[in-house]
Amino acid sequence: MYDSKLHPAILQLVLEKELGKDLAFQARLMANVQPIRTLYQSIYSGHPEAEKSFERLIEIVLNAAAHRPENLRKKDAAKLKKGTWFLSNELAGMSLYVDRFCGNLKELPEKLPYLENLGVNFLHLMPLFQSPPHESDGGYAVSDFRKVDARYGTDEDLKFVVEKMNERGMYLMLDIVLNHTSHEHEWATKAKAGDKAYQDFYYFFPDRVLPDQFEQTMPDIFP
Repeated sequence: MYDSKLHPAILQLVLEKELGKDLAFQARLMANVQPIRTLYQSIYSGHPEAEKSFERLIEIVLNAAAHRPENLRKKDAAKLKKGTWFLSNELAGMSLYVDRFCGNLKELPEKLPYLENLGVNFLHLMPLFQSPPHESDGGYAVSDFRKVDARYGTDEDLKFVVEKMNERGMYLMLDIVLNHTSHEHEWATKAKAGDKAYQDFYYFFPDRVLPDQFEQTMPDIFP
């Protein structure tokens, strides 16, 4: 459905980012921005910063498109021709912990031929972002979503893995687990310091009454 306010505003942003020549991206964005907005509003419509945050979301999408490497643009085009490519029986996936599989990210590219021999072309890496040692729920309680944990390597190591996988036509998925964080994460430290905006990211209670009731029956996953 055409939105007389939304679509012209999006088109103007597309032109400002010099994406007007990328007709395929422009068509996809214009066709899907209204459903994206509807889904967004179903969650955030009551938030005072909802409109501003939606504009920021679109800005992020446009910046990502503007800086999309050419090899990935070609990959995007190939996937579009296949339609629902992610449902294809040509994909065979494997999930793994990098340290348990090969030690660290530096060693992973050397294992790609082995994975190909198994028929694996879709790799799902379990959490590898920075998290507190010995209290991170197996990597799921992240303290920095923008930094690879030194136990697995560096950001550059991860980029090299992506590069080598792309050369082989393989797909990579990273487990990011944004639904919770470590107590050391920037959001959590600001929330504990009393910042109301960040406290809204978590469940906060005025005292221990309810948390203590929960903990009577809540199993300790990682004792």
